Formats: sequence, structure tokens, C-alpha cells
Amino acid sequence: MAEATAAGTGVLPKGAAIGRYVVLGLVGRGGMGEVYAAYDPELDRRIAVKLLRGHAAGADAEGRLRLLREAQAIAKLSHPNVVVVYDVGTFRDSVFIAMEFVEGNTVGYWMQAAARTIKEVLSVFLAAGRGLAAAHAAGMVHRDFKPENVMLTKDGQVRVMDFGLARQLGEEGAAPVATSGGDSGRLGHLLALGEPDEPMPDGPSIDLDATAKLGPGGAVPAPAREANSGRFLNHKLTQTGALVGTPAYMAPEQFAGTTTDARTDQFSFCVALYEALYGQRPFDGDTIVALMANVVAGTVRDVPEGSHVPTRLRKILLRGLEADPSRRHPSMAELLAALETDPSARPRRWLFGIAAAVTCGAAVFVGARQMSTKRIAMCAGAPARLEGAWELGGPSARKREIEAAFTAKGKVGAARLFASVSALLDTYAERWAAMYTDTCEATHVRGEQSVEVLDLRMTCLGQRLTSLRALTDVLARADADVVENAVSAAGALPSLERCADVAMLKTVVQPPADPKVRQRVQDVGAAVARVRALGDSGQCNAASEAGKAAVVAARSTRYLPLIAEASYVAGEAAKFCTPVDDQVELFEDAVWAAEASQDDEIAVGASGSAGGLVADRLHDPKRAHFWIKHAEAILQRLPGHPLLEAYTLVDRGIVDMAAGDYAADLEEQRRALEIKERILGPLHPDSAGSAMNVGVALHELGRDGEAEAYARRAVETYLSLLGPNSARGATAVYDWAETLLGLGRSAEARDAFRRATDAWSHTGGDPFLVAAGQLGAARVDLYEKHPDEARRKIEPVLSVLTRDAVLGGEARVTLADALWVTPRERRRAVELVRAARRDLTAAAAPPSSIAKCDAWLAAHVAR
Repeated sequence: MAEATAAGTGVLPKGAAIGRYVVLGLVGRGGMGEVYAAYDPELDRRIAVKLLRGHAAGADAEGRLRLLREAQAIAKLSHPNVVVVYDVGTFRDSVFIAMEFVEGNTVGYWMQAAARTIKEVLSVFLAAGRGLAAAHAAGMVHRDFKPENVMLTKDGQVRVMDFGLARQLGEEGAAPVATSGGDSGRLGHLLALGEPDEPMPDGPSIDLDATAKLGPGGAVPAPAREANSGRFLNHKLTQTGALVGTPAYMAPEQFAGTTTDARTDQFSFCVALYEALYGQRPFDGDTIVALMANVVAGTVRDVPEGSHVPTRLRKILLRGLEADPSRRHPSMAELLAALETDPSARPRRWLFGIAAAVTCGAAVFVGARQMSTKRIAMCAGAPARLEGAWELGGPSARKREIEAAFTAKGKVGAARLFASVSALLDTYAERWAAMYTDTCEATHVRGEQSVEVLDLRMTCLGQRLTSLRALTDVLARADADVVENAVSAAGALPSLERCADVAMLKTVVQPPADPKVRQRVQDVGAAVARVRALGDSGQCNAASEAGKAAVVAARSTRYLPLIAEASYVAGEAAKFCTPVDDQVELFEDAVWAAEASQDDEIAVGASGSAGGLVADRLHDPKRAHFWIKHAEAILQRLPGHPLLEAYTLVDRGIVDMAAGDYAADLEEQRRALEIKERILGPLHPDSAGSAMNVGVALHELGRDGEAEAYARRAVETYLSLLGPNSARGATAVYDWAETLLGLGRSAEARDAFRRATDAWSHTGGDPFLVAAGQLGAARVDLYEKHPDEARRKIEPVLSVLTRDAVLGGEARVTLADALWVTPRERRRAVELVRAARRDLTAAAAPPSSIAKCDAWLAAHVAR
């Protein structure tokens, strides 16, 4: 059987086997394990397989046996409103559950996508309630019912899913399934099949000290904090799994860690239905502790002003929300019966005979079918909109134009680079077209989305199309630098996931109503997209000038989201040719404009970039931590944006690395890599960059055996995408050489340093990078006891390397080692190291760099 390809991730690759099922790809990953799309060859159908790993599957054979027994009980449950479980079994030390693959949206999304009538809401929730009632009749409790754990299929069927927190009634003494355990008050948090993009690498914890904010969906914000006290209402949570569920929908007994039963599900169901009917949850509270206090006390909010929910429904819900389980409805079945009974309804008379009804019904059916066909045709315009940007399917005039521009530069490997760019742009265009069609049909065909939401999503997709068109415009006039950076630019196109986040789109300040101002905003937006394309394609100076103009133009519109985006893009696009203080100022301006306009995506990105830049270039740890914490705070209210989390983790790692905390950096870079490989795939420049980051962190920790595998993986990916002579690939080769030298494989290290130096020289790279390659080769000379050779390599480039305090310090210490073997040069060697220490101290360099100087001086200078 195929094994995982990503060291340390444990993710099964395409083609791996789980029992008889063939893995097609990872759908999502959570605290309990992974959900895979898979193929069942015996029954010739696509299914989903949840693989429960590690602590979720039990630490021993007894735990796995109990979990297998519970999974088998779930598989016996057959009901049209419950996701079908086909099979359960064991896989290595884990338990797997094979279930139907449900295509559609969660009820949480459905609630956000359009205004729903009371009748529509009741219809969906009654169906979900019937699924819960069936589970209760079979002796099971869900224990994590919420809108995100209910799917609404494309044909309108309602399915309750993710019974991963369920346990059989009468087994309350058994250790719960979905626990992360410990005294810290950690909450189990499951991955719903309908939430494939939510990264939950280890079952997030909740801070019970009231500092953690609840996200908009009631889920624990990510990244959640480890609890300090583990105390809750003076009840110490020492039992593994005593607290399980999603806080916003949890019953008082779940908070208290006491016995749960079917009435617990009833409580969560009533919270979710109350939210759907009233537009707000029944219990107030921005923090876990504030929410818990209201839930335990039974303090329900007043009816929102303007509500049209009948009083009889409110009374039914209030009974289901009683803090004392014994005062709730006796069962889900009785709750559902109460909801279905409308005493105000009166018998209706038939207005037409059966014949008239049949005739009318046939006419309506034909008319509806014709209308549906027209509307589906209306939503088929995605390919036409992509014309001139990047067409779907085979060759086109635009693609041939870009390919000719690549090959005309005579760059070695241009054909390979064009193929890599094409693959990335094909994927982006296909995803854009699919989202465009689905967005249109959601309103005009399926009727599940309002016109308002349609406009929001189409505006977002239009902005993404503008970015795609701007990039291909730049690629069509490519010079050697553009060709060199084209793959990275294609991989850096703005994410499409934002265009599916209705909650986020609704919060951002909408475009001006004045048509002239609105057109001006669109024109400046196109200019900002061009700045992004110039920067991503390596044209730093052009991007810098265009970015300044775009920021001025954006400010003239007074439209805050555009000002935020222009400032952020200008800062990112000109990162290598703008004074660092000016760049940080652009990011800060972007943050405040984004905060004012509630554009959380820009606010997170700009805050993270500011933090990483301040740490790496200005060596100001306090200021850097401020910006990173700001990014993380905003990210907590953005569930379902894994790539944004990954980029923030990278920035957090830069801050920790600058502070010398390589262990923290390693953890963050590993998590970022895992997310990127899951979302983007392993053969993506962003995934390769994160693999390289993991290798660097391991190398700094002295774990070169592990580091070498990650570094080599990054090198192989860049070689595949970019060919042998790319500057970015050369950086990966350089880092790989560092790990090889750390392992004592000096001959391989020498060859790798040479390859990196040749690639930088071939691309007309910065003399600083070429000098860094020379320094690497000199370190190999020293290792092989050729100090004179090392000296001859370092001295000509020493002045270039001292442009950077850290690398300059390393160069001086290396040269000092080479000089020390000659007694008359020892005074100079000492002065070199002392000068390096002064520069490193003045630059507030990482403590580890200064420590290397101190160690050298302690070893070579008599006290």
C-alpha cells in the first residue's frame, strides 16, 4: 500500500488503500483525523472515508474496540435525514468509517446565503430533527449538533452528519471518543464533511479564562489557546473529555462535564433553530465564560425588534432551552410534533377539481422546466468571460502569445516554465468558472441564494478575474525576469475562497452607490491588480512606481476597502526595492483602512506582513509581536480560511525565528506546510517554500537528518516547476547544502553550494547571493581542513556580505577560523569576530548569532 509522501503530515496520498477503498484525495482534516474522498471498486461509487487517528482511535486495543463498536452502531442507523454509513473497520492502529459523499452546502451556509422564511427554516430543521430523533431511537446521542453539521444537498435533501461525538446511551462511564484529553479543559472539535477547509491539526483548546472570543459560527476560534487553569464554575475538568462540543451550541451539562443524553441534542437543536428564526443566538456572550454564565443561568435574550416569529414557536424553543434537562421536552419526537402543530391553521377547501389541478399542474411543470433551462443557459457564461485572460480547454490566441513571449527570450527551460505556469492558470481558471456557474445557479436556478448575495459574490469573482487578466497581460510582454518569476506569480493569484464566504463579503463596506464613483473604484482596482502582477512577476521597480500611483488614486476615491487593498498590494509588490520603513508604513495604512471597512482578509494579511518584516529587517521583536498578535486576533473570527491561517503561521514563524525560538518556528512552519499541501497540493511553489522553511528551522535546531528530507523535497519541487537555473530554486539548493554540511556530507554540500552559485550567476542575480554561495563553499573548505582555500573565497566578497549583519557575522567568523591557523593573523581574526559582534548587537540580531561570536571569542581569546 502507498505510504504518506509528506514527512510528518501522515496524509495518505492519492491511490492509497483504506481497506478496499482507494483514496482519491484529502477532503479535510480535524482533531479526530482526516476525511478522504475515496472510490469503492466493488460498488463502483464515490464515497467519503473518515479515518480516526491517534488519540481519537484510543491509546490501546480496548479503546479502538470500543470506538469500532460505536462506529458499527452508527452504521446500523438508516434514515433519510442522516448521512449514510456504509462500512466501518480498522486500518493500522485506527478506525475508519466509510460513508456517502454528500455534495451540497451546510445549513450554516444556507442561513447566510439569503433571507429565509419561517416556513423554509422550519422545513429544513424539522427534517434535521427527524434525523436526530432516529439516532436517539437507535440509542445514540450526537453531542455536537449545529448548522455546520447538517448538509443541504443540491436537490434539497437534509442530512445530519458527523456523529463523531456520538456515544451509545447507557455508556456514560466510558471514555468519550472525541477527546484531546488532559487537565487543561480541552474541547474535542470534529471536522464536518461539509467544512473541508477548516484546519484543526490537533483538536483546538479553549481558554476558560475568558480571553478567547467566539467566532461567528460559534466554533472555537483558531488558533485557540491552551487553557491555564482548567477550572470551570469551581468544577475541575480532570476527566478526559469531560467537556465536548462546540461552545455556542452546548448545553449546560456539557459545560459542567456531567451526564449527557438525548435532551442535550434537543438543547443544541433549539439553539440552532432559534438562531435561524431570529438571526441571533439565544444566549449572549462574546467570551466562553460570559456565554457559559448565560447558558447555565438560562438567561435568554429578548425578542429582537421587528421579529415576526410567532409566540407559540418561542415558547416551544424556550422549553427546549431550559437549563435543567428534566424541564425540556420529553423527547425530540415530542419537540418536533409541537413545532409541526399550528393551532391557527384552518381546513382549506379545494378550489379546483382534480382534472383542473392535473391540467394546471402539467402547464406549471412545462413552464417551470422551460424557465429552468433558460436560467441554466444564462449561467453558462463563464468561458466567455475568461476569453482574453486565460481560456478554458486547449490552445488559444492568448496562450500562444504568452508562450511565444517566453520562448523569445532564449531562456533555458522556458518551455518547462510555460508548462508549469499553464498548469497553475488552468486550475485557477477552472475553479473560477465552476464558482461563477455555481454562484449564478444558486440564485437563478436553485433559488437558495438572494440577489444581494449574488451581487456580492459576483463582484468578488470579477475582482479575481481582473487579477488574472492583469497577470496574463504582464506575461504576454514577458522579459527574462518575468519568465523567471512567472510560476511564483501564477501561484500567488488572490484566493477564490473569499468569494464563497458570504459572512465576510457582507461585512465589508460596499462599493459607492454613485455610478461615476463606482466606475472610478473599478478602474483603480484594475490598476491595483496590475501592481500585484508586476510585483509577483519580479518587476520590483515598476511595481514600486505603479504602487505609489495606485495608492494615491485609491485615496482619492475615499473608498476604504480599495485604499486597504492598494496599500497592502503596494507593500507586497515592492518588498525588495522599497525602503523598509516605507514598506512597513504601507502595511500599517492597509491594516487601519481594512479595520475601518471590516475587510478582515486584508487586515490579517497586512498585519502578518508587517510583523514578519519588522522582525526580519528592523529587528524590533516587541513591535513585530504586536502586529502578529493583531493578525491572529482577527483570524479568530475567520473560520474556514485555511490559506490565510497558513500565511499568518509563516509570518509568526519569521518573528519567532528572529527571536531565536526555532522550536516555535518549526511548529508553525510545519502547520503551514500541512495546510498548503492539503489545499494547494505538494507540487506548488507555496508548498515548496514552506517545506524549505521547515528544513531551515530543523537545521537551526541541529536536526539535520530531518531537515535534509524537507530541503531536498523543496529542491525537487522547484526543479520540477522552474528548471535548474531559477533564483528561487537556488535558494532551496543553498539551504539543502547547509543541511548536507551539517551531516558531514561535504562533497555533496560542495556540489550543492556550487549549483546554487551557478544558478544565481546565470540569472544575473544579486551579487550578495553570489557572495553567499562563495561563503558556503568556503565553509566546506574549512570542514575539509583547507583554510587557505576558504580564505581565498571569503576575502573578495566580505564587504558585500557585511551588507547583512547576520550573514556578515557568519562570514567574519568563518574567515576568522581560516586565519587562526596562521599565528600572525590571529589578532586580525579576533578583531573580525569582535566587529561582527558589535554589528550584530547594533542590529538587534537574533541571540543565536551573537552567541556564536561569544563562543568563538571564549574559545580563542585568553581571559
